[in-house]
Amino acid sequence: MEKEKTHSNGGNSWDIDLIEFSVVLVAAPIDPSILNPDFLQHNEIVDARWQVQEPRISTPAFSQATFTDGLTVTADPERVIFAQSGNSLSPEDIACPEIAKRYVEQVPHIYRAVGINPKGRRRSDGEAIHRVADALIDKGAWMSFKDVTPDVQLKAIYRYPRRTISLDIIEAQSRTGGRGVIPGMLFQANIHHDITETNPQARISALLSIINSWREGLSDFRAIVAKFDLER
Repeated sequence: MEKEKTHSNGGNSWDIDLIEFSVVLVAAPIDPSILNPDFLQHNEIVDARWQVQEPRISTPAFSQATFTDGLTVTADPERVIFAQSGNSLSPEDIACPEIAKRYVEQVPHIYRAVGINPKGRRRSDGEAIHRVADALIDKGAWMSFKDVTPDVQLKAIYRYPRRTISLDIIEAQSRTGGRGVIPGMLFQANIHHDITETNPQARISALLSIINSWREGLSDFRAIVAKFDLER
């Protein structure tokens, strides 16, 4: 059992904008060419409220179907990715886990793993990432080269018995409508679950259970990010 289970931001005084959320299915070799908008809609994996956007891509090596409201479904021979993007997604906006479940029920491959992947953006003063870097390692020569300060990317990995949470923290600037630049931080997590069951039906049941836990994963993501108080 995991010793720490936190499912809220703990009354944290700041929050981040959720800009992307995805469910990634890792499978035995698949044929990406079947994953096209007609297949997805005919089998009611993606319902009628999502309108198809162009261009459509469907090849033996890679397929991508793009829909309205930032929904995309992509596939390569080993992965199927159901993703949504937006300026500030709320949990009520997120439909890709349900779409992923419908796909699994219609296409019961031998799935090896599943990833729940939230990505969030938060404004900062432009120096926050360096304060974290300073806290982790003594400031040394690598912090400057030929009078240029490097961009810094940090990675934290939390290993639990049944899942691994990898968190990347990256500097990310965004532009306003007036073309001004707002400094910020990008937090991107991969909550990875291996499917260890050997019975085919048990594997599917375990996979669907993990996908159903996506809200817990999102809550844990926010709680972990809250521990990186970059303004101190």
